[in-house]
Amino acid sequence: MLPDMTWILASAVGGIGIVMLLLSGLLNRRTRSAGDGRPVDEEALRAEVLAAIDRDDLTTAVKIYRQRTGARLLEASTAIEGIDRDRR
Repeated sequence: MLPDMTWILASAVGGIGIVMLLLSGLLNRRTRSAGDGRPVDEEALRAEVLAAIDRDDLTTAVKIYRQRTGARLLEASTAIEGIDRDRR
């Protein structure tokens, strides 16, 4: 009887873990897409990004863009490339 209960308990704990993992991913995705909820000041963002680009610090430029807009890495990287290209 004890081995049967152990198997049931282990299955229940594993199932709960999987559900928690899926919910965590969903909540993280919502948080990333929402940014911090404040409206983005486009001019201030552009000025900060251009200052980082002028220092040849593209990593910081992407990080600033992601923090201010809630964009994903690829989207932010593409936007930074566009800002740099438009400036030239």
